[in-house]
Amino acid sequence: MNTSHMYLLLTALLSVSGLVQGQSKYYSKSGSVIFDAEGKLDDIEDIKAQNNSAFCVIDSNTGQMEWSVNINKFVFRNSLMQKHFNENYLESEKYPKATFKGKINEISKVDFTKDGTYPVNVAGMLSLHGVVKESNFKGVITIEKGKVRVNSSFEVLLKDYKIDIPTVVFLKVAESAKVTVSTQLEILNTNK
Repeated sequence: MNTSHMYLLLTALLSVSGLVQGQSKYYSKSGSVIFDAEGKLDDIEDIKAQNNSAFCVIDSNTGQMEWSVNINKFVFRNSLMQKHFNENYLESEKYPKATFKGKINEISKVDFTKDGTYPVNVAGMLSLHGVVKESNFKGVITIEKGKVRVNSSFEVLLKDYKIDIPTVVFLKVAESAKVTVSTQLEILNTNK
């Protein structure tokens, strides 16, 4: 699927979900998500991966926010760890995506027309490994020269999402993963 088809598909999906109205929508299809579950023996295995193809949409009027991440797009330095991550831990064939659908609280405090750094709180539902849980995160929206960037870091307890860590690698893999998300957003123009 080429880029123009992906854009049309994204626009169509957002139209159906009621997110596309005017110029208040921002999106990215190249969001960065870093997954870090380094355990107590971090010198043995590097359990850290990055995905640079996450989708993100924000409605600056309502504060609605959505993220979607393809699990098999996470890249590890160690190909064996990548295989274990996809086959044994997150079972990416069975659960191909992680999603977050929520709302930025007090979105009116973020001035999308003025340069600045705006701390935000986000509440919503995180879906990972077939489990959906209510989640709250802190983040930052930065506006600089008309560019909109979002950043957040948070912890995810693996057992909360039924991600089992075999006893044999228990010291290598942390009980929780630090997740860091960031992306620069563009205005979603539906008139193309």
